[in-house]
Amino acid sequence: MTLFEKLKQCKSEEDVKNVYIKALGLKGYSLNLIDIQTKEIWFETKDGYKHSSYAMFTQLLHYVYRAWVAGEPLPPFLAVADTQKAAIMDTKDVIPLLAKKNIKWGKRASDVTPEALEVVSQHIGTHLVSFKIETQEDEFIRTFKDAIKNGLIIRTQITPDNLKQVFDKWVTMIRREIKGVSDDDYALLFFADVMSGTYNRCLWCS
Repeated sequence: MTLFEKLKQCKSEEDVKNVYIKALGLKGYSLNLIDIQTKEIWFETKDGYKHSSYAMFTQLLHYVYRAWVAGEPLPPFLAVADTQKAAIMDTKDVIPLLAKKNIKWGKRASDVTPEALEVVSQHIGTHLVSFKIETQEDEFIRTFKDAIKNGLIIRTQITPDNLKQVFDKWVTMIRREIKGVSDDDYALLFFADVMSGTYNRCLWCS
C-alpha cells in the first residue's frame, strides 16, 4: 500500500501523524502542541487537505515564534503535511520573519490572523520545497530522510533538459495555491519565479 493510500484511510489527525512517523522512520519524537516534534524537525499536520501549506506553516510558526522569544532551541527544519501534500523548509529562513514586531500571532495557533497568514505566505513562498504525495512519494521520503540525517535539503538544478518536466510539476503544485489564474498566465508566473531564483533549485521539480 502506498503512502497516499494509507493517508486516504486516516480517520483523524492522530492517524495522519502516525502514518508520517512510520513513513519517515522518525525517532525520539513527541506529540504535543507541536504535532510532531523531534530535535531535527517540527511538523504541523492536518487530517484532510483543506488547509494550504501556507496556512499550516503560519500555524506552526506560532509555536516557533513562542520558542524563539523564550530562547528555546529550534530544530534545523520545519515541515507541514496533510493527507495529500507535504512541504519542508530550513528554519533559518524564517528567523528574519520572527524578528518582525508587527505580526500578530494570536493567542493560539488556530487564531492566527489573516494579516499574519499574508505576511508568512509572502516570506516563505521562496523557501518551501513542496510535494504532492500521490505522485511524489519517493521524492518526499528521500528528501525528508536526507534532511534529517544530513542536515541539508538537497535540491536539483533546473536544466534545459528537464525544463518541461519542471514546469508541469510546478503547475500541478501551484494551481492549488493561486486562484483566478488563466492557463496562459502560468508560464509567465513560472518563468518569473525561475528568473527570481525562487525555483532555480527546486527539488520537487526534479
